[in-house]
Amino acid sequence: MTIVTLALGSNLGDRLANLRAAIALLQERGVPAIRFSGVWETDPVPADQPSYLNAVITAETTLSASELLAVAKEVEYLLGRRPSRRWGARAADIDILFYGDQRIDEPGLVVPHPRIAERGFVLAPLAEVTDGPVPILNRTALDLLAAVGITGLTRTTLQLER
Repeated sequence: MTIVTLALGSNLGDRLANLRAAIALLQERGVPAIRFSGVWETDPVPADQPSYLNAVITAETTLSASELLAVAKEVEYLLGRRPSRRWGARAADIDILFYGDQRIDEPGLVVPHPRIAERGFVLAPLAEVTDGPVPILNRTALDLLAAVGITGLTRTTLQLER
């Protein structure tokens, strides 16, 4: 069993329902969540789209990293994501932040996610589900977040668990 950390985002439709549906679909496919961050509302980049809801979960799985990526892409598709412009609006976005403590660099899959340290919308919820330094980066999510700041991030009262 491998502990994985996934970032979830949605800025189309019922954003909270999309995040919850992503978690349920991941569980059905062998990726049950074991820890949930709070839900953060974040400014979109680029700014010409609706605001995002973002969260981070840790989960356990027996899937390989490439199988996990395939499951994440399938869940995104089932929730309505279709190919569009880079960083465009989407009903579901699932990124693999960490796959255990492994470093992976394959075509289409780089773990840890290469832009974690630049993204407050990932670091803020990540800080809620990690204790101590995050795998491979050897710094806490809070330390990394301090470097990028929390401008454009708001912790909501919404919950992923019902």
